[in-house]
Amino acid sequence: MYKGKSVPLYKTNLMKCYNLIILTFFFASCSSPVAKEESSVGFDYFGDTLDISSVVEINEITNEMRAGKDSVYATFSAPINSICQKKGCWMELDLGNGENALVRFKDYGFFVPMDATGEIAMVEGAMTIDTLDVDWLRHQASDAGKSDSVIASINTFEISYSILATGVALQKKIMNEESLQLEN
Repeated sequence: MYKGKSVPLYKTNLMKCYNLIILTFFFASCSSPVAKEESSVGFDYFGDTLDISSVVEINEITNEMRAGKDSVYATFSAPINSICQKKGCWMELDLGNGENALVRFKDYGFFVPMDATGEIAMVEGAMTIDTLDVDWLRHQASDAGKSDSVIASINTFEISYSILATGVALQKKIMNEESLQLEN
């Protein structure tokens, strides 16, 4: 140490404290930042991954359409009213005014879970106003499990909002012990 001289005890304790403080700051600066509450919510993605931070309410998009735009490309959220019960290849979103918007998936490239009715969907895609012909409406009713008499009673086209989605995000479902036991 110091050529035969002993270091006083208070100096060694002071050095230990100093080193402990330095190590504490070092490890504290290397730790990851605390996650924001909104990022703690997980999502399941179907199709392209969405930027959840840019989501707007669907009524903002329909207002742009009513103002005269032919189509609006955006990321928006809305409750799911119904889903194709054969594959999950289309869904209808509640516009909040008694109307629905039909969502189909780009290039028939992905599907959504058939049990997601009632959930809030985050959807990225282009909204347009579309004419849904009788054949499509009957096909849609069949996929939704409607009776033959209901399907046969469809005889006129509908004009509706239509969305071609490139991606959909649904909040991950939290599995509790009871639901895990039901699956097994």
